[in-house]
Amino acid sequence: MAHRIVHGAIPIADRSIAAPAVLPHPANRTNRHEFVAVGRADMKSRFLSGIGIGAVLATIPAQAAAQETATVAPPAASGDRLDEIVVTAQKRDQNLQDVGVSIAAFTGDQLKDLGVTSAERISESVPGVQVYSYLGRQPTFVIRGVGVQDFAPNVAPAAAVYLDEVYLGSNILTGFQIFDTDRVEILKGPQGTLFGRNTTGGAVSYSTRRPTDTLEGYAEASYGNYRTLTLDAAVSGPLSPTLKARLAGRFASQARGYYTNDWTPADSGLPRSPLFFNPKRRAGEQESWAARGLLEYDGDGAVKLLLNFHGGETTGDVLPLTSIGFTSIAGAAQPCAATPLTGVRDPRFCGDAFGYTDLDGAPYRVRVDFVGRNREHNVGASLRGEFDLGSVTLTSITSYDDARKRAFTDTDGAPHHELNQLRDTWLEQYSQELRLASDGGGGFYWIAGLYGAREKVDLRFFGTLSPLLGLTNFTDPALAGRVADQLELNFSQDTWSAAAYGHAEWKASERLMLVAGLRYSHEDKDFASRSEWIYSDGLAPSRAPVNFGSTPTDAAVVDDSATYKSFSGKIGLNYKPSDAVLLYGSISRGFKSGGFDGDFAFTRQQLEPFEEETLTAYEIGVKSTLLDRRLFLNGSLYHYDFDKPQVRVAQVDTVTGLPFNQLRNLAKAQVTGMEIDATLRPARGFDLRAGMAWIDTRIDDPAQPVFDGNDLPLAAKFSANLLARYQFAVGSGWDMALQVDGKYNGAFFLNAENTSYLKERPYTLVNARVSLLSDSGWDLALWGRNLTKESFAVQSFALFGAYSVAYNAPRTYGATIRIDW
Repeated sequence: MAHRIVHGAIPIADRSIAAPAVLPHPANRTNRHEFVAVGRADMKSRFLSGIGIGAVLATIPAQAAAQETATVAPPAASGDRLDEIVVTAQKRDQNLQDVGVSIAAFTGDQLKDLGVTSAERISESVPGVQVYSYLGRQPTFVIRGVGVQDFAPNVAPAAAVYLDEVYLGSNILTGFQIFDTDRVEILKGPQGTLFGRNTTGGAVSYSTRRPTDTLEGYAEASYGNYRTLTLDAAVSGPLSPTLKARLAGRFASQARGYYTNDWTPADSGLPRSPLFFNPKRRAGEQESWAARGLLEYDGDGAVKLLLNFHGGETTGDVLPLTSIGFTSIAGAAQPCAATPLTGVRDPRFCGDAFGYTDLDGAPYRVRVDFVGRNREHNVGASLRGEFDLGSVTLTSITSYDDARKRAFTDTDGAPHHELNQLRDTWLEQYSQELRLASDGGGGFYWIAGLYGAREKVDLRFFGTLSPLLGLTNFTDPALAGRVADQLELNFSQDTWSAAAYGHAEWKASERLMLVAGLRYSHEDKDFASRSEWIYSDGLAPSRAPVNFGSTPTDAAVVDDSATYKSFSGKIGLNYKPSDAVLLYGSISRGFKSGGFDGDFAFTRQQLEPFEEETLTAYEIGVKSTLLDRRLFLNGSLYHYDFDKPQVRVAQVDTVTGLPFNQLRNLAKAQVTGMEIDATLRPARGFDLRAGMAWIDTRIDDPAQPVFDGNDLPLAAKFSANLLARYQFAVGSGWDMALQVDGKYNGAFFLNAENTSYLKERPYTLVNARVSLLSDSGWDLALWGRNLTKESFAVQSFALFGAYSVAYNAPRTYGATIRIDW
């Protein structure tokens, strides 16, 4: 398993491509402080990092020119220099410093050392990136303030997620486990001229480790607080001269939850749910497994095939929600001044529909009458083929994924019964991508691709209601006086997507490159949904469509379709005033189709399709290699014109006064930002990495004053990350590595209404790891995450006079032992 050490904490595993520089095997090192690991018995690729200072940007061209002409000092030894970062963001292997795109990248070994075991945790190491995570299990990425904070499984994300180049179109697919990973790349800004799907926010691409030419593998075990056990293993090698395979798996178990439920019968005199009652004392237990098998064929180089089978299952508790009320409490000395829209709350007077608000200040202590359970499983396969046609290469990617998620949830987060529910979701996804790529001869490189996909989503939602809510059908005289105690939603969505895209790079001179791309997207969606009340209040059971409207045609029933199509693209310019500096600029346009809201509805009008959103991005940036390749310093400035952004907002029903959620479009938004990231190697074995992001977002919607002038949700104005790692010899055949990393995230709002009590304060996450590394392949480590015990909300949604909020994971710590062979 050969590795290259590269800058920015991003060594990229050798995937049968020529390495520009390979450092010595540890057994042959003359200086044990050399921060390298190459070969089967290596200590794996390790982190590098860097420090960024905005003022340096202004001096970059002059410094680089001085470097090229200076002769007063001999060149640094290879172990003192940073090596290149190889990325595939533009569908070929390139040095990150030569790509005119803002990218953050990590290897699988770095993800392991950072403690990243699930898809959303990568955001904790990248400034300007946050995650909306429904019930802590369905992550949706928000990049530079652009992302849909939504829980419906039929709504595509604004920042696309890819696994081995396969697009994952639903949030029930994006919560996969991270194991046996080769690298992760986060591309910021609109993407579409190089990828199967078009997006407005960016792309997060995960690549798994490939089969190897020699027999190798590893086994790893970790144990931590909350009685957490994880086991990872992989074996890889040749089966014949033309065929090789890799098998990897992961098992994880958390036997003790980190939530404490303080519920007692005295907390509520209301009737209990007839189907959902489980006040479990410790909530948060989980158990999961995942496996992946790869089979790779490489004959004479003209044909390469990679078959990928994968699957997994997760079972355990649904993380409890915390209830924050905004409805007047009966008998309070003063009325509650809060509404879902005004954002002013006084806990003495405000509660949910029955007067409850969780205000004890302890995010992991709850008072709930029901701790739900979750079970999800998935299975899938993909076939990637590469065909050498001479001056061009044809790549084909065929994929299939099937996922099922069943979750029983206490939606109200209160000690009494308001709404408990079952969500049973099934998803099936097929996709096919074909692309031709040139060999780049003559200074001209191009890609042309076709993409097609079908996605089917079916959801059954069943809930039990407190009869004291008094919900009924307002348009059916036959049901007058009867109160619904159950509700049901059934919807299905069938989506067909097709696209053609092209990307070209023309080297106009030794220093100047022109970049252009064009894409056409077409999407058809068929959607059928029916929301019903179920009456079993002592009379003959009956059901009726939900209708809070004024006529029978307003019932929440729909069978509709919509078509979305768009041209989008990119033009850019890359200029290298010297070999050490890249200046780039681009104008790009992203498109995200509209669709239908997959949530329970009170009227037919809520089920009208929302429109597509488009984003035009203007960006300039610089990438530089300084101090005799000891410092990589990159920066960018950007501005987005965001048209019809899709957001989930709180609405109030005009008939009942009850709040509900709805996914809809706002008029416009503006996003302006700046980013700096750097990697510094001040001495051999000592690496620093740092980055910062400043984002200013503004919603422009004068017709809706409640939103006009607000920030976009989950858009912290300032965020920064820092990583420091020092590796040194401690004896014959042993090294020690000390690592500290963290992220500061500024204040942000959880909703587009910018409700004051849904504004999260700034927080700083701090992680640490101490490792003992052996030349013979052993790795022993002690680690801790969130050592500062920070807590912050990762989601919220309105329900019956309150917002239900979910939180991040608390402090965790443990030990890991690993052997590579």
